[in-house]
Amino acid sequence: MVFKRKKKQTTLKNLKSLFFPEGGWRRDIEYLSHRIKRLKDSPHRIALGLSFGVFASFSPLFGFHIVLGALLAYVFKANIFASVFGTFFANPITFPFIAAISFKTGIFILDQFFILKNDRNSADTWILDSELKGLGVFEKFLVEVYFDKFIPYAIGGIICGIITGFIIYILSKSLIDSYQKRKRKRKSNKIKTKI
Repeated sequence: MVFKRKKKQTTLKNLKSLFFPEGGWRRDIEYLSHRIKRLKDSPHRIALGLSFGVFASFSPLFGFHIVLGALLAYVFKANIFASVFGTFFANPITFPFIAAISFKTGIFILDQFFILKNDRNSADTWILDSELKGLGVFEKFLVEVYFDKFIPYAIGGIICGIITGFIIYILSKSLIDSYQKRKRKRKSNKIKTKI
């Protein structure tokens, strides 16, 4: 293998590098932005792919963010590689914030629009305790996790993902467009100087 390390890293160092990369987060972000700008596609398709990747990173389907982002990019004819890069929006630093914002937004939406109010003020109000009494321990656990955690997270993730994806699309499209114009201008200047 060409890029294999001479010294094998320990598990602890591998875990540490997830949160604190050796070159720093700035270097990783610069590398990703450089790779995104160099994709050979229209600014619209690249920006759309990025926004789908960012949208997918708000999903509660952990482990499937890349698959979801790539699938959305394929369906809507966006750049699939850009969508994969966009899923890196959810990383060990940003993930706690994404999860907290998505979950709180979902709870707020459910409490405001879908749940009949009673004594309690959280998403558990839409499953009555009397309905849970007839279930076994495992079924009760699944129902409570599904209704109390997954559904609020999913609803909040969809809303926050759409908003964040839209912002990423607007910003990245203009940046990629200006980069590609500068690149074309440099190429045409080189050709002129050769002639």
